[in-house]
Amino acid sequence: MTRPGLAIETTGVRLASIWRACAASALGLVAAGLTLAAAPADPLQRALQGHMADPAQMTPRYLVKPPSSSLQAASSALAGASGVGMTVPYWSTTIRSPLDGLTYNVSMVGSSPYSPPLVNTKVTYVPIAVRLHYPASLANGVAVVFDPTRLANCDTRSAGTRFFVSPMFQPATFISNGVNVSAGVSGGTQLESAFQRANFWNAVHGSQYGVTLVPSRTGMFVVDYTVSFPDDSVVGVSSQCVAGKVNPLGLMDINEYDSLVQSLAAKYATPTQIPVVLAYNVVLVNPPGGLSNCCIIGYHNAVPVVGGTQLYAVGTYVDPGIFSGLSDIGAWSHELGELIDDPFVQSIATAPGGITNDLTPSWGHLGQVSGCQNNLEVGDPLTGTQYSVTGNGGFVYHYQDLAFHDWFYRTPSTSTGGAGSFKDNLAGGGQPALCS
Repeated sequence: MTRPGLAIETTGVRLASIWRACAASALGLVAAGLTLAAAPADPLQRALQGHMADPAQMTPRYLVKPPSSSLQAASSALAGASGVGMTVPYWSTTIRSPLDGLTYNVSMVGSSPYSPPLVNTKVTYVPIAVRLHYPASLANGVAVVFDPTRLANCDTRSAGTRFFVSPMFQPATFISNGVNVSAGVSGGTQLESAFQRANFWNAVHGSQYGVTLVPSRTGMFVVDYTVSFPDDSVVGVSSQCVAGKVNPLGLMDINEYDSLVQSLAAKYATPTQIPVVLAYNVVLVNPPGGLSNCCIIGYHNAVPVVGGTQLYAVGTYVDPGIFSGLSDIGAWSHELGELIDDPFVQSIATAPGGITNDLTPSWGHLGQVSGCQNNLEVGDPLTGTQYSVTGNGGFVYHYQDLAFHDWFYRTPSTSTGGAGSFKDNLAGGGQPALCS
C-alpha cells in the first residue's frame, strides 16, 4: 500500500539512494573509531565466542595411569579377581643397571627379542569410536556432540577414519636414527612395531621381529554417551582453516571418562585384546574441572578382571593448532608406545616383580617431567616432540618421539644408531646420574 498522493519511485533509484545514505553513515562511524559488527547468526558460534579458551592454560599433559577414584575402586572390586592371568601376549626379563647396581624386572607386550625364533607378534585391538553428547546445561546453553564419525574440522574425512587407517594400525616406512627399520619386514611395519624393532635393533635386525596390532573386526563399534558430571564443559578454540570461526573443545571429568572406557572394554573386548576407544576434540580434566585443571590427553592402565588383566590406553585425536606440537595421532603414539613397554603400570601384584614391574633408576627434569620419575614410561621424557609420516591416501600424520629402554636403565645402547630415542633426541646411555 502507498500513501495517497505519493508517486512510487523507480525501485533501483530508490534503493541506490538508501544505500548511499547508509554507506555515508557507516563511513562516518568508522572515521569516528567505531566499527559495525554483526553478531554471529549461529547460536553455537555465539556461545563459543563467549567462552573462549585461554591459550596460556592449554598445556597438554599425560598421566601414567588414572587417579584413584571410587569409580575405579568399584570397577576393580566388581571384577572379583586379581593377577595377570589371561591378557595380551607379553614377555619378561631382568636388567641390571650399572648406575645403581640394582636388578629390575621388565615386561613388555609381544615376544622376547632375545629368544629365537624372532617373530612378529600379533596383538588384537578392538576399534571403538565414542560420540560424546554435551547437553545444553553443560555447554553454554547450546547442546554439542563431539562425533569422531563425522567430517573432521580442516579435513575431508572423519577423525575415526583417519585414525584407524593411520600408521598406528597400517604399515608405513619408518627411519630411526638413519636406519630403515621397516625394510625387509613382510607386510611392513606400524609405528609401535617400528619403535620396538629400533629399541632392540642389535638383537633383531634382519629378522621379522615386531608387535603388530590387528583389528578384531572390520569397522568401528560406535557408541553414544551423554556426559553428566558437573565439571564437564565446552570452550571455544579458534579454527586453523576458517578465518573467524570458533570450534568447540570438550572438557570431561577424567573419572567419568575412565569409567566409560572400562565399561566399553568389559562389553566389547576380552583381556587378550586392547580396547582402543577414540574420542574427538575432547580432553580430560581433574575435578572440579575448568581450564585450570586441564588438559589431560592420555594415559594407560591395567586393571584386574575376571580371569585375567585388562590393558587399555586413553588418548584423544585433536585438530591441528589447538595445542602446540600435538595433532591427530600424537597422543596415541605416546600412550600405545607406553602400554607396550610398561603394560602393567606397577598396578598388578602378580606381574613379574609385582608392583615393582617396569620400575627404573630415577630420571627426570625433561619432557613433561619437572621432577623425578622412575618407571619405563617411554613417552614422558619426550612430550612435545613431533615428527611426520605419510600414511594412507597421502595424509601426513604426526607422532611423538619415544625413549629406548637402555636410556632408562643406563645400559649401553643396543638400539638404532646407539641413540637414546627413536628420533635421536636423547643420548645413548641415559642420564649420567640418578635424578634428585
